[in-house]
Amino acid sequence: MTTSTDTKMAWAAVADRLEALGLKLKLHFEQAAQGQRPAEEISEAFKRLGSAIESTFSAIGAAAEDPAVQEDATKLAAALGDALADTLAEAGLELAGAADGLRCRHRGHGERPKGTADTA
Repeated sequence: MTTSTDTKMAWAAVADRLEALGLKLKLHFEQAAQGQRPAEEISEAFKRLGSAIESTFSAIGAAAEDPAVQEDATKLAAALGDALADTLAEAGLELAGAADGLRCRHRGHGERPKGTADTA
């Protein structure tokens, strides 16, 4: 059974994993950008844009092959799954409680006292 504290801890774990993954991806992007020299002519703008796009995809490819990034992505997926499971379990319990309350109120209004007959 989950509690509100369990759910908060699960989402905190998701935030921690996102932060760790984000830092590693940032490092990959920074490393890719270090090799580029600033262009001084406006006519080279499209070439720079093409290079930037190529570098971005190279950094993404390198990051995807990095075991530390893979590990963080795996841990992030697990933390996200745990947080979602805890959240849905908590919501399910609340819905079940609400449904039971509705059933009790509905039964109280719809039942006739024992021993009475329909007179129609």
